[in-house]
Amino acid sequence: MKLSTNWLRQFVGIDASPQEIAEILTFQAFELEGMEEIHRNVKGVVVGEIVKATPHPDADKLIITNVDIGSEELEIVCGAPNCREGIKVAVAPPGTRLDGITIEAKKLRGVLSHGMILSEKELAITDDHSGVLELDETVPVGTRLETLVEASDTILDFEITVNRPDGLSHLGVARELAAHFRLPLQRPVIVLNETEQPVSDHVSVEIVDPEISPRYVARMVEGVTIRKSPLWMRALLYSLGQRPINNVVDITNYVLFELGHPIHAFDLRLVKDGRIIVRPAYVDEKLITLDDQERSLVETDIVIADPEKGIGLGGVMGGANSEVGEDSTGILIEAAYFHPVSIRKTAKRLGLQTEASRRFERGADPDMAPVAASRCAQLLEMHGDGVSLKGVVDTYPEPFVPRTVTMRPSRAALILGYKPKRDDMAGALRSLELEVDDRSEDTLEVTVPLFRMHDLQREIDLIEEIARILGYRDVPTAATSKVVLGSSTKVLEEIVEAAVDTMTALGYNETVHTAMVSSKLQEAFGAGLRPVPIVRPINPDMNAYRASLLPDLLRTAGRHLRLGNDSVRLFETGQLGGSGPLSEDNGQRVHLAFVACGYVHPNAYDRNTYSFDLQDLKGDLSDLRQGLSLEHLEEYTYAADDPLLRERLELRDKSGLPVLYAGRLDPSIADEFDIQVDTYVCEIDLERWTNIEPSSFVKRPGIARTYRRFSRFPTNERDLAFLVEGRMEAEHLLELIRENAGPWLETVELFDYYEGKPLKKGQRSLAFHLVFRAEDRTLQDEEIIPYIDRVVSSVTDAPGVELRT
Repeated sequence: MKLSTNWLRQFVGIDASPQEIAEILTFQAFELEGMEEIHRNVKGVVVGEIVKATPHPDADKLIITNVDIGSEELEIVCGAPNCREGIKVAVAPPGTRLDGITIEAKKLRGVLSHGMILSEKELAITDDHSGVLELDETVPVGTRLETLVEASDTILDFEITVNRPDGLSHLGVARELAAHFRLPLQRPVIVLNETEQPVSDHVSVEIVDPEISPRYVARMVEGVTIRKSPLWMRALLYSLGQRPINNVVDITNYVLFELGHPIHAFDLRLVKDGRIIVRPAYVDEKLITLDDQERSLVETDIVIADPEKGIGLGGVMGGANSEVGEDSTGILIEAAYFHPVSIRKTAKRLGLQTEASRRFERGADPDMAPVAASRCAQLLEMHGDGVSLKGVVDTYPEPFVPRTVTMRPSRAALILGYKPKRDDMAGALRSLELEVDDRSEDTLEVTVPLFRMHDLQREIDLIEEIARILGYRDVPTAATSKVVLGSSTKVLEEIVEAAVDTMTALGYNETVHTAMVSSKLQEAFGAGLRPVPIVRPINPDMNAYRASLLPDLLRTAGRHLRLGNDSVRLFETGQLGGSGPLSEDNGQRVHLAFVACGYVHPNAYDRNTYSFDLQDLKGDLSDLRQGLSLEHLEEYTYAADDPLLRERLELRDKSGLPVLYAGRLDPSIADEFDIQVDTYVCEIDLERWTNIEPSSFVKRPGIARTYRRFSRFPTNERDLAFLVEGRMEAEHLLELIRENAGPWLETVELFDYYEGKPLKKGQRSLAFHLVFRAEDRTLQDEEIIPYIDRVVSSVTDAPGVELRT
């Protein structure tokens, strides 16, 4: 929500600087996202009238003008298409500074030009540079432009939380400042020049379903002249991110930012018989909205209609068939209250987020509807020559009744940790325009106005308001705490945290992608992925709930490679659903996936680089297992190449279901992601991988199960080599060695692999290095030999394995 500090000061008479205002509001209510200083080039600029305009003799597109600025008449050369005799313009005489440049008299095509006639863009008022700024003919010549529009302002951009729709207006935020400074809130004074003819003679309103549209207020203004809105209003709206259009549209936007209540204006001529019907949409009903898009409606949408057609999408956007045009004179003003859930569904389904829907879907103030309608009518009278018809048509079948909440001062003191004075608590609530009955010593009966009805519902909500207004700084800091601070972190969260730490330590960069993805991207990855379709997606590229983390990782990896990175390491943890290689159901699970391609390390004087390969991938998996304190041994299955992966390996649980798959991405799949180098991928079902064995993770994954001191005694080492035939895996032999080498085995590793002559075809030599050590003494050979014999016996009992001598 963008807020003008100058505008806020019109509601609260404060001298605080923009920085102080930002600090107060941040500490008290809303988070500041940005601050922008606005500087308009209006100092030194005066109002002038073009009294003569003649074509330039040596330039077809230039005009020589004589401009009366009150103190003198200047001859100025101008090239704007709308520069003509008789209009009032903004003039920068010689000596005026614009954006750090001093305007001087200079020749243009042989004619001396004494100054500049300026456009709105040159004045930094809006971005309109289609011609010079044309001012109202009633503005006196010689008037300083800075009296018509503020030379500077500061725009504060706050994040307004969903529970505070009252903060989506200058009035609502000013209320917070008024409460802080204990100053009165100065609302705009609304006085209308109404005719004797009641609006009900021309307009009627029918609400078909009060559940979705509890209140609808209509006002009517006749004789409106469509033209540009006042300069100050255009400048203000532009600084808030709104493009000025005409006085009617700009006034509705102005009221929205001022009071926080959306307003819509219809051309009364285009509303059949002046009858407004607020109803649910018909099945398959179509409506072309103001953005010229045809919308297909459903029965949960709210339609503003006349007896023949829909003329607006309630709470979201008006219809093109009732739009105010240049020839409109009769304006029907709509100010309504719509059910928040209905507006939220419509806006999300259509992907149509507007300033109106943003406020209605959070909960507008039903009581503000007639006020906003009258304020709009007042501004149309002032800046559109309109005349308001008497009264309003206010259809309000079941009026909302303000809620009364009981608050106990003793309970507030207990929650806050100190005991504020009872009168101070009541005063804090009253400063927020809540009605407080404090006749009872033990309780405060607080009536909550409708602009806070969605937020303040319980006693604890009122206690929070007291803390905000009295100031969090006044809450004392306890020297000691009697609260037991226990960790409620779940084991799965600790596993994810340990996995993230490990992958980061391995040199991978963490990525975060949305879980709502493009089904086409998931399907392009292959692997039989079937993501869960989203019935009403926000947009076509977010039409499914992902079944794998890898497609988005590969898309990001491809982008990094295109940017010139020659080594990419990415990983992600996150929830997914659907079905794929690791699951056949649609259950929600937590996965970890990573992608690696390019060089393992940069070239250096003492080492050459090489490309990441399958052994590096297995090494990273081994480090990840250690980082998660998993104690089981991985027996990878080397599957045949498939359309997804070359050099494919899998890890299965005891039931035979895969919990991990990895390998080199097939080039045809890599091409889909614009990747031209060998790329290795891995995806792991973290929940199932860490539960392969009951003791597969400790109390805090990533931390060793028990402490074991280092032995100060020397090691006793042995090397054993075996001849292996067939597809016997080294990991199986390692497991047999660990099972039979006894209690003093410290480490065992495969240190040599050989095949070729003089070995037989299909035979391999695998050599293992065993390290034994005791904690309390030096081990003797006679203690080790029985375990060596047992290892040799158990390993050679395996089919196709013999001891190499």
